[in-house]
Amino acid sequence: MWGELIRESLTRPRAAARRILGFGLGPDVLLLALAAVTAGGMVLAYVAARLTGGGVDAITAAVLQAPLVGALLQLAIMSVIVVGTARIGRLFGGTGDLAGALALVVWLNVMMFIAQVAQIVALVFLPPLAFVLALATLVWLLWAFASFVTELHGFSNPALVLGGVVVTMVVFFLVLASLLAALGFAPAGVS
Repeated sequence: MWGELIRESLTRPRAAARRILGFGLGPDVLLLALAAVTAGGMVLAYVAARLTGGGVDAITAAVLQAPLVGALLQLAIMSVIVVGTARIGRLFGGTGDLAGALALVVWLNVMMFIAQVAQIVALVFLPPLAFVLALATLVWLLWAFASFVTELHGFSNPALVLGGVVVTMVVFFLVLASLLAALGFAPAGVS
């Protein structure tokens, strides 16, 4: 069953979303799964950093030095994504709810965990393939997320949803950057 759901998620994400929403999992199970996939992701990030010889950016290095803080930050970001997925979709006439958004975001994170494992294996055995996998994963993630949101809210056009996702991400990052600047945080080298 899981193998079939993974394949379906890769090739037919709307059908996979229907199946996931049909499971009717409760919030307790979903929150536990979210915590587990977050913890697993932190472990894989540490392994990947070790395999690359520690050549990671400053933010990743800081997160790896304080993995609990990193995990909490990741959970906070996923919570914002879940709430945003449910609420923003409803603003545009969608019918999805918070529980459905949580189920789909958890599953996307499970799929990202699987992709991380594949990238680490590629990094060990065929390093150039790791870059290709990372790029393919990013493209798939955007397509799958738009397809999941389309299914969650009963929309008909995943391309329009993808556009909405991209615009929402840009607005979110601009607001976040403005908020951080107002609080006195600035990127290194900027005065």
